[in-house]
Amino acid sequence: MKILYAALLCLLMLVGTPFAQAAGTISVGLVADQFTAEISSDADFTVKTRAYGGGNSREFMFKAGKYYFNAANHRLNVEDMSFGDAVATIEGEGIKVNGREYRGRIEILLRRGGKNLVVRNVLPVEEYLYSVMGRTVPAYFPDEALKAQAVAMRTYALYVAQNGSDPDFDIRAGEKNFIYTGVDGEQRPLNKLIDATKGEVVTYNGSLIAAYTTLSSGGYTENSENVIGRYLPYLRSVKDFDGDAPDYNWERSFEAKDIAAGLQRGGYDCGKLGSIQLSDMDADAPDRSDTGRVLQLGFAGDKGSIIVPAAKAMELFGLPSTLFSIEVTRPIPDKLDVPIENYLGMEIGRKEIEIELKDKEKTETGIAKTIKLISGVDGEKVIFKGRGSGTGLGLSLWGARQLANDAGNAAGYYKQILRYYYRNTNVAKIY
Repeated sequence: MKILYAALLCLLMLVGTPFAQAAGTISVGLVADQFTAEISSDADFTVKTRAYGGGNSREFMFKAGKYYFNAANHRLNVEDMSFGDAVATIEGEGIKVNGREYRGRIEILLRRGGKNLVVRNVLPVEEYLYSVMGRTVPAYFPDEALKAQAVAMRTYALYVAQNGSDPDFDIRAGEKNFIYTGVDGEQRPLNKLIDATKGEVVTYNGSLIAAYTTLSSGGYTENSENVIGRYLPYLRSVKDFDGDAPDYNWERSFEAKDIAAGLQRGGYDCGKLGSIQLSDMDADAPDRSDTGRVLQLGFAGDKGSIIVPAAKAMELFGLPSTLFSIEVTRPIPDKLDVPIENYLGMEIGRKEIEIELKDKEKTETGIAKTIKLISGVDGEKVIFKGRGSGTGLGLSLWGARQLANDAGNAAGYYKQILRYYYRNTNVAKIY
């Protein structure tokens, strides 16, 4: 398929029109580098095989049921049949791979080296988006916001297909933020809106853009170099309108001891945690971007100091975004343990006296507001307080929702939403 992309691109450069993918199809890697895969159907189905790289094809009928395709001795096999080094194509209604039903056709082939399988799903891009959007986008949002999301996600999928490095499929089913699970992920109202934008993509200077999306940004979207380490002229920070997003403000609390354990799971070991270093959210500091997002955090313990990229910390601790500050709190005792002495000054017992407290916890103010000390006392907490959900890069779904509502959900307004979040771009229909 990538050969087709290259040929089309060369042709279109000659005629001066935007990049296009004539067939509008995509191949999705469902299984890669596994020894076996389960194929099943409630109806009889046909398997067509052809030798890898071309050659004569053969056709086999399979009764309804469950079958296990596998790779062995550099051959593609199913049950007691062997197809050799071949590509097996399965078409029909209700075909399932490892228990999930998929549209389009299923293709099974040997991975390079012949020891494992690749199972890919080849289908129209729109039908791929049915599942991806169905899992990530609320169907009750205004139509124009959803259309903008559909065009952005179609653009990103084709961009990955065009620039991907895997020779056996265009995009993985588990692509980050593009989870594809087949028919069971679909929402019918969204399907109609996806179809209404069929073939439409976002382009910059005639080429597909890396159309990243985020749920919400916490007030301002981010510049590309602070997220993916690469300057892209169309991914510039803009004011967002995501104040109604559920995670516009968020808070996550951890026992201080669990922070060190989480770092160790991620391969970062500073020993017994003694401090965390992070500047204030509104500070002009090297550990934050211009929009206030964290770029890196410092952790110090009895084994030394480590620097952890913010994206990794976000992953390790399940944080919604990298736009956050940190507080450390310790419990304040609500009782005094008072010794009881006799007239000779000898302790003969102890008594607990309750104290009325205005606050139950004390917040660690830190050193120069950047270093939060960890004492190790029981009940000590590290609290992440932040805004937004996702990378903050590109089109904001909750921001698009507000823009669409402000415009009265006017027909066609989705193109203006796209041009707002992706600067100096165009919306083009390429198939």
